[in-house]
Amino acid sequence: MREPEPTPADQWSGWETEPKLPGYWPGLGYEQRQGGFEIDRKGVKAVSGGLIEMAVDADMNGTFDRYGNPAAIPNLHWQLPQALGHLLQGAGAVTRLVWNDLHAEVGMAGLLIERACARYDLADTPKLGDLPLSRLAERIPGADSKGPLGPGGQPSHLYPKDRHWLSLSGIDRGVDYMTAAKAVQDFGLSHDVGQSTFWLYGNVPEYFDSMANSLVQLANMLTYRAQDLRDSPWHGEAADMAQGALRHIYANVTSLAATAGRLDTAATRFAEITSWCAANFEKVVDPEKGIWDELWTIDSADDRTRKFLTEANDEFLEIDYMMPKCIVEDLPGLLVNDEMTTQLRTDVERMDALQAEQFNNDNHEWLVANSSLLERYEKAEQKYG
Repeated sequence: MREPEPTPADQWSGWETEPKLPGYWPGLGYEQRQGGFEIDRKGVKAVSGGLIEMAVDADMNGTFDRYGNPAAIPNLHWQLPQALGHLLQGAGAVTRLVWNDLHAEVGMAGLLIERACARYDLADTPKLGDLPLSRLAERIPGADSKGPLGPGGQPSHLYPKDRHWLSLSGIDRGVDYMTAAKAVQDFGLSHDVGQSTFWLYGNVPEYFDSMANSLVQLANMLTYRAQDLRDSPWHGEAADMAQGALRHIYANVTSLAATAGRLDTAATRFAEITSWCAANFEKVVDPEKGIWDELWTIDSADDRTRKFLTEANDEFLEIDYMMPKCIVEDLPGLLVNDEMTTQLRTDVERMDALQAEQFNNDNHEWLVANSSLLERYEKAEQKYG
């Protein structure tokens, strides 16, 4: 009997949320050929075409369009679920940025490898070089004018290496401030009994699930293309550099898949808890019990409300524990080109001069962040050319 094929969840659940290079990669390590340059240009070009096709920023049947806006979450008195809901919504927006950068990086890897097929200097000069970002849009069939990077046409602020923290710091995790009246407003019971007003807006669990599944497929396809590249054959320093870049990208694909999968688990559980609270609050707490009836009970409606919410809070805190603590991007930087680096260097030097004349906190924060970004750009340019 054949073993069942692993599901996407089987795969991403075994991956780290921090990018981690796989120990084995086709064409590298013990498979690396020493002393010589070899390339089957027709075979390598076929592989590059496959990589470019993989860069299409598929919207997964409109899943992203229906995701929703974190700003649409109403203001609640109950702080923990509101903060957690915002955190999950915001994580969706950030994972989409990393998704765009990642797919564009795959496409640029394909373009640079394709150009290698037409270059005869790679035996002596193995740098892959750079290409303008506009080339991506030109090569993606059916994509908008900006290609896989989305409407902005540029990499995100996380590119090529940064992290976005997911933290509930500063949030009151207790419920001592809550009353029955506040809870009634939060649950929307005064308008439509049993309908919660603090659902996750849009289709957050479906979004993360679709993203994780798609990234598992992308990870598998990347390894196949790397094997094809090795078998084309293509060997030499330039081939090693290209395979190293694909290996680096793969580490980000698996990391984002694991992150999206864990966020899917957290968002699904969040929806379950809020649904249960909305359905049971009025029955358990009985917030409309009359004053005379209250005299015959030990606790008040406010006491019952706090007890009810405390139990739910414990469940919400479990969600916080299961969530990844940050969303990480650590890509090779193939999108970086001379024009981008020169422009950023000019901007940093101009701001540095302005800082010397007049200190300003906003200017200083910009300078610190973009000086670090310039270092990452220069590092990518130095490695890949």
